[in-house]
Amino acid sequence: MALKDKIQDRMVTDDETILESNFKRVEKLFRLHEDGTVNIQGEYRSLDLRLQILIYFIGQRFAYEGELSETDSLTSSFFYDRIDKSDRTIRNYLQELREEGYIKKEGQSEHRLIAENLPDALNDIEEAVGGATA
Repeated sequence: MALKDKIQDRMVTDDETILESNFKRVEKLFRLHEDGTVNIQGEYRSLDLRLQILIYFIGQRFAYEGELSETDSLTSSFFYDRIDKSDRTIRNYLQELREEGYIKKEGQSEHRLIAENLPDALNDIEEAVGGATA
């Protein structure tokens, strides 16, 4: 086997592998409805809004992978309509999440989760609720 093949076979992790390997950590964060709606679970609803927004992005990605949603992205207006804060505050949270490498902006107002950084995102969420509960 050529070095290139070994690297691609053994060292390259794809998004699906990352999502699947973190499934147990993710499933306690939210429930998905058949229409792809993300419902944040219990104790995670009291997290700061930045982390709640992050959970929505994680949920959206899993809804997409589960074929419950046609897209893995969320628009800024999705949050403007659901969160009782100013648009500017929401934009600031989205920018923080982009700077942390958890989401990326695509187009004018669409954002999506960066799957490679899901483990770090989950660490932040778990830390905020008092430690890993996996």
